[in-house]
Amino acid sequence: MNRIFSVLAIIALLTSCNSKQEWKKKAIDDKENALAEAAKKGKIDTAGVKDLLVAYDSYVAAFPNDSNSVRYLFREADFYRYMHKPQKSIAIYTNIYNAYPTCFRRPYALFLQGFIYENEIHNLDSAKAKYEMFLQIYPNHPIAKDVKTTLESLGKTPEQIIAEFEARQTADSSMTGMKDTRDMKDMKGMK
Repeated sequence: MNRIFSVLAIIALLTSCNSKQEWKKKAIDDKENALAEAAKKGKIDTAGVKDLLVAYDSYVAAFPNDSNSVRYLFREADFYRYMHKPQKSIAIYTNIYNAYPTCFRRPYALFLQGFIYENEIHNLDSAKAKYEMFLQIYPNHPIAKDVKTTLESLGKTPEQIIAEFEARQTADSSMTGMKDTRDMKDMKGMK
């Protein structure tokens, strides 16, 4: 009889944990939907945003290994960026990067740290360090080419970037012309 009670207690415990998790997810969904509806009407519900951020933190604390936790942390970091709190956003991306080493979003957490340092905090040294770290750790990642381009243009004005692009285009055109001329000479020699 004790065995039956033990099994029932375990089932009840598992069910209550699962229902608690589902309840927290539903609460987050409801808060997100309410904020989206308010935004459609042109309203900003700052109290609702704060409540949602607390809900994200509560969920992550209760279920750190759940796949939704990383998703909620990314959303939380985005909210802090929109609220002009880039340091808080970087702290969350750093937490994601350090706490979730196997997560497919981990490289993006590292990249976004560099992006925020560059574009919101204007700390180019820190941005450069994050971008270089990204390229060192993820050289074959789908966004690695973009990160390399970003790193190459770091600290340059749009005018400087355009001038460099145009100079490369001109150099490429003249190289193509030289190659075409060589090809024509080669073809004449073949006759």
